[in-house]
Amino acid sequence: MAPKTTDVLVVGAGPVGLLTAIGLFQQGVDSIVLEKRERDVQATFGRATTLYSRSLELLEQLHVIRDIVQEGFVARTSLNYNNGQRINDRGWGVMFDHLKTSFHDYALNIRQRQSEDVFRARYESYGKSVWYGWKYVSYVVDKSLNDGYNITATLEHTSEGQVQVRSKFLLGADGGSSLVRQLSDIPLDSESTTYEWIRIDGKLVTDMPGADLGFASIETPHHGNVLWVKLERDAHRIGFALTPALLARYPNGITQDEAVKEAVECMRPFKLDVERLDWWTHYKIKQSVARSLQKDTYVLLGGDAAHIHSSGFAQGMNTGIHDATNLVWKLAGTIKGWYKPSVLQTYASERRAAAKKLIQIDTEASALISGDIPPRFQALGSSADEILKTVWLENIGFNVGLGITYTNSVLNQVTTDSSLASGVRCPDALVRSAGVKVPLRLYDALLEDGATGRWSIVVFAGNPALTRDRFAYLHEQLETLGSRHEGMVRLITLIQGSAGSAWQVLKGPPIGRFYFDGDGSAHSEYGVDQTTGAVVVIRPDHILGFAASLDQGSKVADYFDQFVN
Repeated sequence: MAPKTTDVLVVGAGPVGLLTAIGLFQQGVDSIVLEKRERDVQATFGRATTLYSRSLELLEQLHVIRDIVQEGFVARTSLNYNNGQRINDRGWGVMFDHLKTSFHDYALNIRQRQSEDVFRARYESYGKSVWYGWKYVSYVVDKSLNDGYNITATLEHTSEGQVQVRSKFLLGADGGSSLVRQLSDIPLDSESTTYEWIRIDGKLVTDMPGADLGFASIETPHHGNVLWVKLERDAHRIGFALTPALLARYPNGITQDEAVKEAVECMRPFKLDVERLDWWTHYKIKQSVARSLQKDTYVLLGGDAAHIHSSGFAQGMNTGIHDATNLVWKLAGTIKGWYKPSVLQTYASERRAAAKKLIQIDTEASALISGDIPPRFQALGSSADEILKTVWLENIGFNVGLGITYTNSVLNQVTTDSSLASGVRCPDALVRSAGVKVPLRLYDALLEDGATGRWSIVVFAGNPALTRDRFAYLHEQLETLGSRHEGMVRLITLIQGSAGSAWQVLKGPPIGRFYFDGDGSAHSEYGVDQTTGAVVVIRPDHILGFAASLDQGSKVADYFDQFVN
């Protein structure tokens, strides 16, 4: 049998694999997604539960956000208890103040089974299907045919036998024990701990006030900092640490019944009744990060295959979504011939740096949740719960994703005409389409053409009475740039104020589609002076890449020339 061919072979049908395949399809790139387990033996419940604001924004780019919010629980509140009493100055609740810079000012609680169902349904709506029961066996890099299909992988099914698949790229999204990572000889830098945790999902009934609001944390001397989460439908999750005293109580390991018993105990003085148990797990905490996320140019890692950590700050699936949405446009553009190799290389550098920071945070967080004090705090004399608040707040922007930043690179270059640095999340704001009374989010305007994977060159025209001449000078330069990179970039003009048409105030046509920034808030969010205006280049993942003044259109062209073929 002749080998099958595809652009990208994705190993692992979890969130990272499915989201990457969805994004690739939306950009005209083919993929095969395989999963070694049969669909009916996939984990029933459990695993990741909480999506933060930035992850929800990133899911908008793949057009799956509306489906997933239909299934989850929208949480905007968290409570904190100690010995049955509310302690309002600690706990997870402070994060909601930091979510207000996003229009998704909430956390979405949804178990991974449901989120994967949403992603799979979207993938299948494109006429695609996951190859369940197919095990990835081996691969070789072979460029001898010079046809772009540089990877030849061998797959195996218990009843179908073996098949070979030739692909241009291979993505390992196959979890913490990734076979792709192992066969690629990518080392894993790991640190083991003595911490062990329990998680239980099900229909959990309690008399704790606020149990259905979203989140709660319960400070205990015997079960660490206990986690309580309102999940989708009628379910909740409880999580606690197996402290040294509990480990001594169960020297031969803990059973399901014993875990339920300890869950009841850790809720005291509140009552807990486990009416239905959907899933439970007992796991040991370790932190790991792959030495590289790219090998031999064509092999890539994402999600747990690239980094492993605790669930303490609910980073697992959120980090995976960041991986997938950072990768997909770079990979698709590379396959389509748009980009030089340096673009795809930034996936590995940007996301590995983020993973290393996550591991640094998680090392302290997992210790504190387990009741231990990390070395740098031991001289303070504070409790683990008090220090946990400090670590949570120190890293709140990173934890909820809105503050994740990327260092200067070929994609992220020094800006001079915006107060925002490159490599940061671009702010969202309310703008208006011509004639429409209801405002529109700027993020929606960036995606209004329905195309994913495109750069947005946004001209902040400021006050046209003051910027009109420079805008006219810029017009021809950017229209030429847009024509040269048709399909790769979109052009947008933001005009401060309002008018009957763009022509009325610009005395000429806009650059691309135009919107009105009535109160100037979008200009302010981007740090653009309304008397001078600016050009802001926004990456497909809504990270700021570059900015220049209205009379520096040639610099925008020079920026793209550095990494576009």
